[in-house]
Amino acid sequence: MNSNNKNVKFRSSVLLIFVLIIQFRHTASAGGTVVGDAGDPIFEFMESARFAMIETLKVIANEPDEQKLFCQQSSLNSDQIQFCHDYFLSITKDMLRLSQGINKTLFVLRENPFEVIGPDGKPMVAAARTLLGPDGPIELHRDSVKTLIPTQVLFLIAHEFQHKSNFNGIYVGDNNPIGPFANGRDLIDAAAKSLVSIARRKGKIGSQFGIRDIYDCLVQIRSKKIKLRIVSSRIFKSEDLMTYESSSGKNPNDGVIALPESNNEELMLRFVINEPNNCSAINPDRKTTIQIIRTKTEIDGSIHEMILANTNLSDNPICPGSNHQFSISWDRLNFNCKYFGSNSITDSKAPLN
Repeated sequence: MNSNNKNVKFRSSVLLIFVLIIQFRHTASAGGTVVGDAGDPIFEFMESARFAMIETLKVIANEPDEQKLFCQQSSLNSDQIQFCHDYFLSITKDMLRLSQGINKTLFVLRENPFEVIGPDGKPMVAAARTLLGPDGPIELHRDSVKTLIPTQVLFLIAHEFQHKSNFNGIYVGDNNPIGPFANGRDLIDAAAKSLVSIARRKGKIGSQFGIRDIYDCLVQIRSKKIKLRIVSSRIFKSEDLMTYESSSGKNPNDGVIALPESNNEELMLRFVINEPNNCSAINPDRKTTIQIIRTKTEIDGSIHEMILANTNLSDNPICPGSNHQFSISWDRLNFNCKYFGSNSITDSKAPLN
């Protein structure tokens, strides 16, 4: 393409700046929590399950029909059903108080496994533990919880939050008998099972976890400026969730910023962030590639790409402590983006590899 034709096309793109195409191609989520810095993905998944628990507790607290059905399980006798029902409705408000707000119970991830006392009085390996009563965090063993699906995580944290909730002046432990139950664990697990059942039926929890990364971008052509927010579904490359890719304009679940130049051509921002070890140490495989691409759609539907500008960074703007901003320019077009945060979700079609 000669320079005169390029300038004609570029002038026409200025006229079309206000019809920028922004595509958010991601699936509907069941909920999440935006965080300012990207922490361990497992931690973010726990927070997503917390959100699902909060929303389900609100259903239980406010919908009489759901209250009537709570703890109606074939494995329980009539006395156990009634006790479980009354017990959980009495602690619902306390669980809500403990799970949200400025003083909410925190999650702590542990690398080393830990043990709790089992019903036989002997130590047993556990995925989670907490102190009885409102004080202290809920501790989670990272390797134990990293492969759990959302409903299993929801069950796990619903169990732990019951240990921290006041039931008629006491805090229910796992091993002592209570009411018609041989031990507290049976009661707590029955209540957690009912909560998960409601969460699934009401769409508060999905079948997979996912993370969406959020970026704020400023697009500038000459004196024309527009601010946009795009969302990318993070793709994990390893089972331990330490290696991942976050991008725009590359994968089907990416948000896209595209500027039309003609009926079949557009200028597009593409960036690909490759993270090898969850921001834990300097690594030569960590890099960010930023490009401005011209795409042309042919009559047969095929798409051809031409890279107009390319920049490579040995940094990940998602990592805590990094420079969250990155930019690229070509001719009179400039993209300046900043990582805003990450949204942990539970979804039936989350982008996990």
